[in-house]
Amino acid sequence: MPGKALEDINGKTMIERAYEAALGSQAAEIIIATDSEKIKDVCKTFGAKCLITSSEHKSGTDRVNEVAVIENWSDEMIIVNLQGDNALMPSANIDQVAKLLFDNPSYSIATLGTDFLSKDEEEDRNAVKVFINKETNEAITFKRNLKDYDKQSVNYLRHIGVYAYTRSSLRTFSDSDASIEEENEKLEQLRAYGLKLRIIVGKASVTPGPDVDTYEDLLLVKSIYNSPKS
Repeated sequence: MPGKALEDINGKTMIERAYEAALGSQAAEIIIATDSEKIKDVCKTFGAKCLITSSEHKSGTDRVNEVAVIENWSDEMIIVNLQGDNALMPSANIDQVAKLLFDNPSYSIATLGTDFLSKDEEEDRNAVKVFINKETNEAITFKRNLKDYDKQSVNYLRHIGVYAYTRSSLRTFSDSDASIEEENEKLEQLRAYGLKLRIIVGKASVTPGPDVDTYEDLLLVKSIYNSPKS
Protein backbone atom coordinates (compact mmCIF):
# COMPACT_ATOMS: atom_id res chain seq x y z
CA MET A 1 0.00 0.00 0.00
CA PRO A 2 2.04 2.99 -1.22
CA GLY A 3 1.62 6.03 1.02
CA LYS A 4 -0.11 4.11 3.80
CA ALA A 5 1.88 5.89 6.52
CA LEU A 6 -0.06 9.07 5.71
CA GLU A 7 -3.51 7.48 5.67
CA ASP A 8 -5.93 9.15 8.07
CA ILE A 9 -7.05 7.14 11.09
CA ASN A 10 -9.67 8.99 13.10
CA GLY A 11 -8.09 12.41 12.58
CA LYS A 12 -4.41 11.44 12.74
CA THR A 13 -2.06 9.85 10.23
CA MET A 14 -1.02 6.25 10.65
CA ILE A 15 2.58 7.29 11.33
CA GLU A 16 1.45 9.58 14.15
CA ARG A 17 -0.57 6.73 15.66
CA ALA A 18 2.52 4.49 15.62
CA TYR A 19 4.57 7.34 17.11
CA GLU A 20 2.06 7.67 19.95
CA ALA A 21 2.48 3.96 20.69
CA ALA A 22 6.23 4.52 20.96
CA LEU A 23 5.71 7.58 23.17
CA GLY A 24 3.82 5.42 25.63
CA SER A 25 6.82 3.13 26.07
CA GLN A 26 9.91 3.66 28.20
CA ALA A 27 12.14 4.33 25.19
CA ALA A 28 14.83 6.93 25.90
CA GLU A 29 14.58 8.35 22.38
CA ILE A 30 12.17 7.97 19.47
CA ILE A 31 13.20 8.61 15.88
CA ILE A 32 11.10 8.19 12.75
CA ALA A 33 13.17 7.06 9.76
CA THR A 34 11.84 7.55 6.24
CA ASP A 35 12.92 8.28 2.68
CA SER A 36 9.88 10.53 2.15
CA GLU A 37 9.99 14.30 2.50
CA LYS A 38 6.18 14.26 2.74
CA ILE A 39 6.35 12.02 5.80
CA LYS A 40 9.08 14.18 7.32
CA ASP A 41 6.93 17.29 6.87
CA VAL A 42 3.97 15.57 8.55
CA CYS A 43 6.19 14.42 11.42
CA LYS A 44 7.14 18.05 12.08
CA THR A 45 3.48 18.86 12.72
CA PHE A 46 3.35 16.57 15.76
CA GLY A 47 6.85 17.27 17.03
CA ALA A 48 8.58 14.00 16.15
CA LYS A 49 12.28 13.74 15.39
CA CYS A 50 12.54 12.44 11.82
CA LEU A 51 15.58 11.48 9.74
CA ILE A 52 15.64 11.16 5.97
CA THR A 53 17.33 7.89 5.01
CA SER A 54 18.27 6.19 1.75
CA SER A 55 15.57 5.02 -0.64
CA GLU A 56 17.75 2.03 -1.57
CA HIS A 57 17.27 -0.04 1.59
CA LYS A 58 15.99 -3.59 1.11
CA SER A 59 14.41 -3.77 4.57
CA GLY A 60 13.31 -1.71 7.53
CA THR A 61 16.20 -3.14 9.54
CA ASP A 62 18.68 -1.71 7.05
CA ARG A 63 17.00 1.67 7.44
CA VAL A 64 17.27 1.47 11.23
CA ASN A 65 20.96 0.67 10.88
CA GLU A 66 21.48 3.86 8.89
CA VAL A 67 19.93 5.80 11.77
CA ALA A 68 22.26 4.03 14.21
CA VAL A 69 25.23 5.11 12.10
CA ILE A 70 24.01 8.72 11.90
CA GLU A 71 23.38 8.84 15.65
CA ASN A 72 26.64 7.00 16.48
CA TRP A 73 24.94 4.68 18.95
CA SER A 74 27.10 2.39 21.09
CA ASP A 75 27.32 -1.39 20.52
CA GLU A 76 25.56 -2.07 23.84
CA MET A 77 22.48 -0.01 23.03
CA ILE A 78 19.21 -1.88 22.57
CA ILE A 79 17.28 -0.55 19.59
CA VAL A 80 13.61 -1.33 18.93
CA ASN A 81 12.28 -1.24 15.39
CA LEU A 82 8.56 -0.41 15.38
CA GLN A 83 7.12 -0.40 11.88
CA GLY A 84 5.13 2.59 10.75
CA ASP A 85 2.01 0.53 10.04
CA ASN A 86 1.86 -0.71 13.65
CA ALA A 87 -0.72 1.91 14.58
CA LEU A 88 -2.34 -0.45 17.09
CA MET A 89 0.83 -1.71 18.79
CA PRO A 90 0.40 -1.61 22.60
CA SER A 91 3.20 0.36 24.25
CA ALA A 92 3.65 -2.51 26.71
CA ASN A 93 4.81 -4.74 23.86
CA ILE A 94 7.54 -2.28 22.91
CA ASP A 95 8.88 -2.40 26.45
CA GLN A 96 8.47 -6.18 26.52
CA VAL A 97 10.59 -6.86 23.43
CA ALA A 98 13.37 -4.56 24.66
CA LYS A 99 13.42 -6.26 28.07
CA LEU A 100 13.37 -9.70 26.44
CA LEU A 101 16.63 -8.96 24.66
CA PHE A 102 18.17 -7.27 27.71
CA ASP A 103 17.36 -10.32 29.86
CA ASN A 104 18.75 -12.77 27.27
CA PRO A 105 22.18 -11.43 26.25
CA SER A 106 23.15 -14.64 24.41
CA TYR A 107 20.65 -13.67 21.71
CA SER A 108 21.15 -11.05 19.01
CA ILE A 109 17.53 -10.17 18.24
CA ALA A 110 14.22 -10.37 20.11
CA THR A 111 10.73 -10.33 18.66
CA LEU A 112 7.15 -11.21 19.64
CA GLY A 113 4.31 -13.44 18.54
CA THR A 114 0.68 -13.98 19.41
CA ASP A 115 -1.93 -16.70 18.96
CA PHE A 116 -3.84 -16.92 15.71
CA LEU A 117 -7.45 -15.83 16.05
CA SER A 118 -8.90 -18.05 13.34
CA LYS A 119 -8.14 -20.70 10.73
CA ASP A 120 -8.51 -18.07 8.03
CA GLU A 121 -5.83 -15.97 9.71
CA GLU A 122 -3.50 -18.98 9.85
CA GLU A 123 -3.92 -19.46 6.11
CA ASP A 124 -3.36 -15.79 5.28
CA ARG A 125 0.07 -15.29 3.66
CA ASN A 126 0.26 -11.80 5.14
CA ALA A 127 0.04 -13.34 8.62
CA VAL A 128 3.65 -14.44 9.04
CA LYS A 129 4.27 -17.55 11.13
CA VAL A 130 7.19 -17.87 13.53
CA PHE A 131 8.19 -21.43 14.48
CA ILE A 132 9.71 -21.70 17.94
CA ASN A 133 11.80 -24.22 19.86
CA LYS A 134 9.52 -25.43 22.66
CA GLU A 135 12.29 -25.53 25.26
CA THR A 136 14.31 -22.38 24.54
CA ASN A 137 11.80 -20.06 22.80
CA GLU A 138 14.37 -19.54 20.07
CA ALA A 139 12.98 -18.85 16.61
CA ILE A 140 13.61 -21.75 14.24
CA THR A 141 12.29 -20.09 11.11
CA PHE A 142 9.63 -17.76 9.72
CA LYS A 143 7.19 -18.78 7.00
CA ARG A 144 4.18 -17.39 5.20
CA ASN A 145 2.57 -20.80 4.67
CA LEU A 146 2.00 -23.35 7.44
CA LYS A 147 2.30 -26.22 4.97
CA ASP A 148 5.95 -25.30 4.46
CA TYR A 149 6.88 -26.60 7.92
CA ASP A 150 6.17 -29.54 10.24
CA LYS A 151 3.98 -27.68 12.69
CA GLN A 152 3.51 -30.76 14.88
CA SER A 153 7.08 -30.72 16.21
CA VAL A 154 7.30 -27.08 17.29
CA ASN A 155 5.25 -24.21 18.67
CA TYR A 156 4.18 -21.56 16.22
CA LEU A 157 2.66 -18.11 16.61
CA ARG A 158 1.60 -15.24 14.43
CA HIS A 159 4.67 -13.05 14.18
CA ILE A 160 4.36 -9.45 15.30
CA GLY A 161 6.62 -7.10 13.36
CA VAL A 162 8.43 -5.47 16.25
CA TYR A 163 12.12 -6.21 16.86
CA ALA A 164 14.81 -5.40 19.39
CA TYR A 165 18.48 -5.51 18.41
CA THR A 166 21.80 -4.73 19.94
CA ARG A 167 23.71 -2.17 17.92
CA SER A 168 26.35 -4.77 17.04
CA SER A 169 23.80 -7.29 15.71
CA LEU A 170 22.11 -4.55 13.71
CA ARG A 171 25.45 -3.76 12.07
CA THR A 172 26.14 -7.41 11.29
CA PHE A 173 22.71 -7.78 9.72
CA SER A 174 22.94 -4.70 7.54
CA ASP A 175 26.52 -5.27 6.43
CA SER A 176 25.35 -8.47 4.71
CA ASP A 177 23.41 -8.93 1.51
CA ALA A 178 19.84 -10.18 1.51
CA SER A 179 19.67 -13.97 1.48
CA ILE A 180 17.88 -16.00 -1.19
CA GLU A 181 15.32 -17.08 1.41
CA GLU A 182 14.71 -13.47 2.42
CA GLU A 183 14.10 -12.40 -1.16
CA ASN A 184 11.87 -15.39 -1.95
CA GLU A 185 9.67 -14.98 1.13
CA LYS A 186 9.96 -11.19 1.41
CA LEU A 187 10.82 -11.67 5.09
CA GLU A 188 13.84 -9.71 6.25
CA GLN A 189 14.23 -11.73 9.45
CA LEU A 190 15.36 -14.77 7.43
CA ARG A 191 18.67 -13.02 6.73
CA ALA A 192 19.63 -13.51 10.37
CA TYR A 193 19.95 -17.29 10.07
CA GLY A 194 22.81 -17.31 7.60
CA LEU A 195 24.59 -14.84 9.85
CA LYS A 196 24.17 -17.00 12.99
CA LEU A 197 22.17 -14.25 14.69
CA ARG A 198 19.95 -15.96 17.25
CA ILE A 199 16.38 -14.71 17.66
CA ILE A 200 14.40 -15.16 20.87
CA VAL A 201 10.60 -14.97 20.74
CA GLY A 202 8.23 -13.86 23.48
CA LYS A 203 4.48 -14.16 23.54
CA ALA A 204 3.05 -10.66 23.44
CA SER A 205 1.77 -9.49 26.80
CA VAL A 206 -1.02 -7.59 25.04
CA THR A 207 -2.54 -8.74 21.75
CA PRO A 208 -1.96 -5.97 19.20
CA GLY A 209 -4.35 -4.86 16.53
CA PRO A 210 -3.71 -5.72 12.88
CA ASP A 211 -0.86 -4.40 10.78
CA VAL A 212 -1.88 -2.65 7.59
CA ASP A 213 -0.86 -4.68 4.55
CA THR A 214 -4.02 -4.21 2.48
CA TYR A 215 -6.84 -1.72 2.04
CA GLU A 216 -9.09 -4.11 3.96
CA ASP A 217 -6.64 -3.98 6.90
CA LEU A 218 -6.80 -0.19 6.79
CA LEU A 219 -10.59 -0.21 6.97
CA LEU A 220 -10.42 -2.58 9.95
CA VAL A 221 -7.95 -0.36 11.81
CA LYS A 222 -10.10 2.68 11.12
CA SER A 223 -13.16 0.88 12.46
CA ILE A 224 -11.30 0.00 15.66
CA TYR A 225 -10.27 3.61 16.22
CA ASN A 226 -13.76 4.84 15.42
CA SER A 227 -15.40 2.43 17.84
CA PRO A 228 -16.74 3.85 21.15
CA LYS A 229 -13.77 2.35 23.04
CA SER A 230 -11.21 4.40 21.06
